[in-house]
Amino acid sequence: MWDKAISNLVQTLQIKPDLFGIYYHIAYTLEQQGEVDQADIIRLGYKMLPLSFLQKHCGFTDDLAVTAESEPNITCIDIYPASEINLSDSRTIHSNSKCWQDEIFYIKKSFVATIPKGRAWADIATTAVITSDNKLVSPVEHIEGNVAFLSARWGGAAYFHWMFDVVTRFELLQRCGLIDTIDKFVINACDLSYEKESLNTLGIPLDKILESRYLPHFTADKLIVPSICDGGSGTSKWKCEYLKRIFLNQDNSQNTKYSKRIYISRNRASYRRIVNDEEVVAYLEKIGFSTVKLEMMSVAEQAACLAAAEVVVAPHGGGLTNLVFCTPGTKVIEIFSPIYVPTCFWTISNLCELEHYYLIAELFDDQTHKYSGHKDMRVDMNSLEKLMNIAGVVHE
Repeated sequence: MWDKAISNLVQTLQIKPDLFGIYYHIAYTLEQQGEVDQADIIRLGYKMLPLSFLQKHCGFTDDLAVTAESEPNITCIDIYPASEINLSDSRTIHSNSKCWQDEIFYIKKSFVATIPKGRAWADIATTAVITSDNKLVSPVEHIEGNVAFLSARWGGAAYFHWMFDVVTRFELLQRCGLIDTIDKFVINACDLSYEKESLNTLGIPLDKILESRYLPHFTADKLIVPSICDGGSGTSKWKCEYLKRIFLNQDNSQNTKYSKRIYISRNRASYRRIVNDEEVVAYLEKIGFSTVKLEMMSVAEQAACLAAAEVVVAPHGGGLTNLVFCTPGTKVIEIFSPIYVPTCFWTISNLCELEHYYLIAELFDDQTHKYSGHKDMRVDMNSLEKLMNIAGVVHE
């Protein structure tokens, strides 16, 4: 019974891979079969199907995937070598508590691959570059000339992924000397204000942009693909420096109209909100903080705001992407839900030489959000005040 259910669910995803509710049904089905670890990977991994699942239920075999270096028809241009950094501990209110065990952060090498007659697939949650004769469900469309494929998982739906997984890969195209030869750039989408502003800042004309949400499956005379390592593991020193260089110019880096102590509110967001946000704001304003709503600002304004800050308090969310614009030594107090504690902004804090602190809030689950990473939280004010003291923001 369960295998038949999984077969039907997989067939549905083959038709529409971004039908997100199907992933939760697959996770539930696996859980009923006792495969709890695989179910957790799907629930907690942004709807990613584990490799073992693909092998068992989708006919995936090792020969269907190749590395760029091993395929003779693919030309690779190395840009940045692999590297690693030692991570400084983040501090919290419990001195014996350590949220993350990692001590070293490994950064994969970055390169650009050119693929003659290459194919690509992209939707909101999935991207693939294809060189074999395998079939995809959607009809294919051909694009003449040199096409740069920049679409990334969540690249059109989240500010962090747009900045780190899409925008930074323009740097690789510039570094390898191919950017002026490109006829079309394929990205997830270009309808949000920060996406349009970013492309304008980069000098990419909109008539060279194709959106993969309208053109999910295509071939090209030559497909040019900057390497990607998406999500939290896709952060690196060169990406942080590139974003800072592109969006933080000399004029806005010295802007004095922004507060030195800021609280990034998520009360306009639809998920992962602090339910007692007003209480948090009232406390922080008493100790000299200003509340900012970064989604109301341009990218340049966000960069200037964070560049001026000496202390940043925020619940985990896309606004903390702008930590790349902070000056070394800035204090960062990140607030997490107890069931969702990603490492990406701790890593960025290390890469940018910031002081990172964190607070685990209380879960507020009113059953509105199915995905655990979207559930709201409540901040214990005594704990927040204690952490502000530990960080040296206030003194008893």
